[in-house]
Amino acid sequence: MNINRLSLLNSLFSIINENHQESSNYVIAHYFLKHYHQLSELNIYDVAAECFVSRSSIRRFCKSIGFDNFLDLKTAFKEYDDKYSYYIKHSNRENYRETLTREINEMIVELDKRMNVDEVDKIADRIYKSKTVVFLTAGAAMSIIQEFQQSMIFHGKIINIVSDLYTDKPLISTLDKGDMIVTISAMGTFAMASREYVSQSNAFKILVTVNRNEEFKKWYDKVYHLSAIDRSNDGRSVYEKYGISYMFDIIYSAYVRKYGNIKN
Repeated sequence: MNINRLSLLNSLFSIINENHQESSNYVIAHYFLKHYHQLSELNIYDVAAECFVSRSSIRRFCKSIGFDNFLDLKTAFKEYDDKYSYYIKHSNRENYRETLTREINEMIVELDKRMNVDEVDKIADRIYKSKTVVFLTAGAAMSIIQEFQQSMIFHGKIINIVSDLYTDKPLISTLDKGDMIVTISAMGTFAMASREYVSQSNAFKILVTVNRNEEFKKWYDKVYHLSAIDRSNDGRSVYEKYGISYMFDIIYSAYVRKYGNIKN
């Protein structure tokens, strides 16, 4: 899978959230979102005409979100729409509310057992001792890690987050053994797509996932599985949205207890 496609929706929404409605980037991003399901069928002439921008503006826009050109972006969307399938599979179930409640309760019981004190303390210690801490994440986990990032600053610890178009970021390549990378990839797709960049880093590398692919252990120093079984084919699992949040609330609590009064 094209790595930039994983974060395309995040990029498009970031643009419309952070730009004025009259800017060309806003207009193009809004048009792509409005025609999301027809994106692979659009041509650059029609897009330029309907957005009242030049073709070169569209090309620059595509480059800014990680695609070489408009054709490259279209080609990525000729594959079946995995994002759409992902959300529909999770939500379109009988007795959804009852099922969701049961799954969340079962997940909390399991994570309470899996997140033992020793392992949680090890993560907190590693974060404290690392010179630079970088989280690689995308999608639903982003807001969770952003909240963790903001909370940690009160204790003098700066957390870096690299997500959309992170292949253009030089930060990862500068990390050494005194630094730390934490990849949040519930289904494992993001972790697999980022292998080329993460595996080359000398930092201590941690992966948080429900995917039990043994391949991950080849380039991660530690893999934390949110579930005892592989749930990477479950669609939008509660472990992604609620499990990661629970995990980092526990880690934050451990950090505060151990290092809360220490300013780095």
